[in-house]
Amino acid sequence: MAIRRWISTIDSHTAGHPTRVVTGGVPVLHGDSVAARRDDFRARFDPLRTFLLHEPRGHAAMVGVVMTESRVADFGAFFLGSYKYLEMCGHATIGLAVTLDHMGLIGPSDQPESRFTLEVPAGIITVSVTRVGGAVAAVTFENVPAHVAAADVPLAAGGVSVSADVVWGGNWYGLIEAAAAGVELTPNGVLHAMATGAALKARLNALIREGGVAGASEPIDSILFYETQFDEKGVVSRQLVVLESNKFDRSPCGTGSSARLAQLVARGVIGLDQPIRTRNILGVDFSATARAIEGRAGAIQPHIVGLAHITGEHRFTLADSDPLPDGFLCR
Repeated sequence: MAIRRWISTIDSHTAGHPTRVVTGGVPVLHGDSVAARRDDFRARFDPLRTFLLHEPRGHAAMVGVVMTESRVADFGAFFLGSYKYLEMCGHATIGLAVTLDHMGLIGPSDQPESRFTLEVPAGIITVSVTRVGGAVAAVTFENVPAHVAAADVPLAAGGVSVSADVVWGGNWYGLIEAAAAGVELTPNGVLHAMATGAALKARLNALIREGGVAGASEPIDSILFYETQFDEKGVVSRQLVVLESNKFDRSPCGTGSSARLAQLVARGVIGLDQPIRTRNILGVDFSATARAIEGRAGAIQPHIVGLAHITGEHRFTLADSDPLPDGFLCR
């Protein structure tokens, strides 16, 4: 059987959500920045994205990472989604850090900590890998600044009437209280959450396009449903991010957690340097802390802590006779 394409990857999951880091098979990319090389990849090699992320080799929730050189950071990377390219992805950054450690690219395993800078399309972030007994115990990344663009936007769609905050956390989010939308933050509530979230996302983006949301001009990428809880350790934000009608984030979501921090600080629920836990529907937590940014009133610097686990190393091939060379997705 003749093979006309191969791509190697290392896969991981971060609190349940997959990351597929490409380690070989991508042609040389052109551009002076990671964003420019991402654009070059999108223009010339987008079928590689669908080949890797869509069925039968992936699924709607799969996220990919393409490494590339950087002139301003230790590493460069851009993020592939099943439907679009992402400016930033927190869970995939954590997965990438664990993958780089697995490959021995960020220092010997007997070091208690390794730090590196990473250029992504959204900007430059700092990543720290903490080890205990030679194994990665935590990954911390200092995300791009987060801020609230619009608060208490009235929204009616999907059979519910709610209010949404529009917040940047590396991607754009509409933050909506889960109970107000009739969304249950459990595995059994996912199908309803995706249908409701997709309807609310479409309506909010229509309002933004029409100029009906003061302070917001860019379309949101996702809806984040949340519930605020308090225990003896502080604030717990239980949350579920809906990206599409058939796609949700299994992790607590790194950029979503960044947006949630900005919202909680803006509403006075938490203060700067006060850590919270963001918890997914599987009961796995990230730790998230908002730090001040000098000269940036109204914006916060999110610090997100989580962990990923390697799930496999793969070499994907495409045979000449394959009737679905670019993969497929069914909504």
